[in-house]
Amino acid sequence: YCNQVFVTDSLEGVVPDFLALLQGVIDSPDIPLNVSRSALQTDSNVKKISAHISKKVSDRLQDMFKKDRADFESKWKDMQIIVEYGMLSDDKFYDRSQNFSLFKTVDDKFYTMNEFSDLIKDLHKDKDGKTVYLYTNNLDAQHMYVSKAQERGYQVLVLDSPIVSHLIQKLETKLENTSFVRVDSDIIDNLIKKDEKI
Repeated sequence: YCNQVFVTDSLEGVVPDFLALLQGVIDSPDIPLNVSRSALQTDSNVKKISAHISKKVSDRLQDMFKKDRADFESKWKDMQIIVEYGMLSDDKFYDRSQNFSLFKTVDDKFYTMNEFSDLIKDLHKDKDGKTVYLYTNNLDAQHMYVSKAQERGYQVLVLDSPIVSHLIQKLETKLENTSFVRVDSDIIDNLIKKDEKI
């Protein structure tokens, strides 16, 4: 709406793609009423509204996370794919999501990426000083490999969303000196190469 005048219910370019499931009303005096799809996308006010919606959503998620983390963790599976898509498509949302986006381990514990990095920083370093994140994308099929890693004291993430390969690429570019290795990609001694001889 613009000054309570109905403009459109097709909000391409206004609401970020990853928030397409969001429901609500936007009433702004700054939306040009001479609306065509191309004019709407090139208007600077539309971009500001889009950025503001993304910020408000991330602020709300962070509030939920801080207020009741256990409740947030129980709802995480329902919102995980939306948050991950947002992390891939919007760099500012990625930065803000570091405070509330969760990663589950095979032990059903949830960590933010910063918390998980602190947890593994000593044991998961390879001989070159790179931090190796072990993950499984199918816990049942890769159970034997996960068990071998756990015997060494390694922590294993469960990364099984449909866009996980893109998310891993994003994380590897954002996190310095790190790599993600699937737990069944090699024998356990080669997953995190140490200096000691086998």
